[in-house]
Amino acid sequence: MNKKEDIINAIIDEINNGLFEVGDKLPSQRALADRFNVNRSTIVEALNELKSIGILTTIEKKGIFVSDTINVLVHNHTRWKERIHPHIEKQNQYYIKRINELEFDEGIVRLGTGELSPDLIPVKQFQDIMKGESEPPFTSNYEAPLGNIQLRQAIQKHVIKRGIKCEIDEICVTSGALQGLKLIAEGFLLPSSIIYIESPSYMNSVKTWKTNAATLIPIDIHQLERKLMIERHNQANSFLYLNPILHNPTGHTYTQEMMERLIKESNLIGLPIIEDDIYSELWFDGVPPLPMKSYQSSNNVIYLGSLSKTVSPGLRIGWVIANRNVVKHLADLKMQSDYGASSIAQYVAANWLLHYHDDHIKQLTEKLKVRSNIMLEALNKYFSDIATWNKPEGSFYIWLKFKKKIDMRDLFETCVKNKLLIHPGEIYDEKQKSAIRLSYAYIDSELIETSLRQIRDIINKITT
Repeated sequence: MNKKEDIINAIIDEINNGLFEVGDKLPSQRALADRFNVNRSTIVEALNELKSIGILTTIEKKGIFVSDTINVLVHNHTRWKERIHPHIEKQNQYYIKRINELEFDEGIVRLGTGELSPDLIPVKQFQDIMKGESEPPFTSNYEAPLGNIQLRQAIQKHVIKRGIKCEIDEICVTSGALQGLKLIAEGFLLPSSIIYIESPSYMNSVKTWKTNAATLIPIDIHQLERKLMIERHNQANSFLYLNPILHNPTGHTYTQEMMERLIKESNLIGLPIIEDDIYSELWFDGVPPLPMKSYQSSNNVIYLGSLSKTVSPGLRIGWVIANRNVVKHLADLKMQSDYGASSIAQYVAANWLLHYHDDHIKQLTEKLKVRSNIMLEALNKYFSDIATWNKPEGSFYIWLKFKKKIDMRDLFETCVKNKLLIHPGEIYDEKQKSAIRLSYAYIDSELIETSLRQIRDIINKITT
């Protein structure tokens, strides 16, 4: 048996079958040698022969790739890369793509991840719910369009603690807050729509509204009234998206006066508000501010809540609270797409809100505050001369802004090489080229100081 020929034929077959396409990088020589159980010299011979007949090509310092002038030995097949619609890879999309790939890389320390670490997720309580015979009773059938009635009743009781009074038919259960945003986009946006978003903003990191061809206009929240008055003639089918309490990524919170003013001004010009309120329960000291949906004259507010940040990202339960005509429309769209959130997840969420949530939040905020203080101490130790940052009042994030310009891609990639993963500010606003969003929610508290010290050492190296 000729091992070299076997390797050549195997690689050609895989290209023929679409496993590798034009432009794809082949595994390393070491990986191929392990796969075929041969020494590296045999792999080198096979690869050189494939290069000589035009099937493979070497790109210096990058590796070996399937050639774009591929030889006729390789048959035609469906080229999936060509069918995935091309797009200009903006810088923030580059970072998002890399982060999505790297977050599941074993051994990498995630310094920007916006989710709870596994040790903060109440798995034991979930197991107790599934084992027990608690109310509401379990069912595995499809739920009503608006969602499980017991869950909506639990949500109704839950949000009244935050000052929101609503009826059961004003609540629509979703598969997380992000689905709520997608349903709003599908149900209300037109290509002519304008979405006003505070910048930096979480919305710049997702394509929820961009795919509907709506125009996203960044605003300074302190100059919003003047902006809206100037452009009030453009308000048809448009929205104002706000994250007023423990804003992502900056962590700031609007004053009561500002919230009241925003509701008043948006009502005057008929501009609905989408209030994203998924972090406000994670308030460290005292009672958190009330959401805008709790204010008078807030019928124009579509309110988004979720358990993804406070309980578990894997639970995938959120809700929309709005005018009953709005939620009925969103529920109809939801049923046309996926028949609603998992009945099992809704059962767990209903029991969770009724029996476990309040105690969990108290414990969770205490733990997050401890982690935030550890991160603040490390920042004071290693970054006080080169950066400024906010002191978090709750939630997960610290918004770090460098005093001098730093090559962010160089910092990002060098951190990756050192098994550190950061979130550059350009993810949330393309102008934020000298900022990063730090999170203390996922990283092990024992790794916070050493990781920030490593980042400072990297900055010293790349800026000298």
